[in-house]
Amino acid sequence: MTNTGLDLELGYKDKWGDLGFDGSIIATTGKNTIDKIAEGINYFDANGGSRIGAFNRSMVGHSMGEFFGYKVIGLFQSAAEVASSPTQDGAAPGLFKYQDTNGDGKIDATDRVFLGSPLPKLTYGFNLAFTYKEFLTLPLSSGVHMETKYITGTLGGLISGHHLQDRRVQIFCTKAGHQPIQNTDIPKATSLSNFSTNTQSTSFYVEDGSYARLKNLQLGYTFPSSLMSKINVKALRVYVQAVNLFTITKYSGLDPEIDTQGGNDQIRGVDYGNYPAVKQYIIGLNLTF
Repeated sequence: MTNTGLDLELGYKDKWGDLGFDGSIIATTGKNTIDKIAEGINYFDANGGSRIGAFNRSMVGHSMGEFFGYKVIGLFQSAAEVASSPTQDGAAPGLFKYQDTNGDGKIDATDRVFLGSPLPKLTYGFNLAFTYKEFLTLPLSSGVHMETKYITGTLGGLISGHHLQDRRVQIFCTKAGHQPIQNTDIPKATSLSNFSTNTQSTSFYVEDGSYARLKNLQLGYTFPSSLMSKINVKALRVYVQAVNLFTITKYSGLDPEIDTQGGNDQIRGVDYGNYPAVKQYIIGLNLTF
């Protein structure tokens, strides 16, 4: 593999009387490319352990563990549209319509495409510390990358008892005559579990996982050493702290900051519904004798 990118760090520190500032910005860009796997092998798939099978494909010329599957180009709106479209197993009004990538008039495994990379294009963070006499504040924000929403599912996923990422049941609305309402990407509620519903890796499950999170915000006070020396204390500091105070993201899952399951880089970015980052409020005291 070849990994290329740019690491950048900018820092500034100064003091103006009782007011002080210490700040830094860190940014990293990255691009991963697989150059060679083995003689006669051009790619391999990684199975994350679900009914859908492999989400991620590692292939020469691409990055490690890119999302791979069928591209959803809409929902079938009528039986007539099903009949006039490329042959697709389980096709019915209100279900997924896949892209016929090779144009051969049928939907099969050869029509699958790369759907995006879970590797971050940009990771950033900044530290800002302000001091006024003995007061200190320290906020930190970090992170941008892509993930997948895994299985938010059709109703078939709920009935069959399989894992649902966020326990939502997505309903496909209908009107008189049972004709699907247009301008929606939500498939209809059905007990079917087949090629056109929820048994394949598709673009429906992949979304932008970019986010910004305030990881740490702290306000503290250090008592003057001249005062502490009178009670034989070397240093005393009290503080209040907030951890994971807020997250800015359009990701629909529980937490965009998804770690690789079991440390396996081949299935990075797959959301298995892990418990999200916990918001914490802490009161602390540092005492040095």
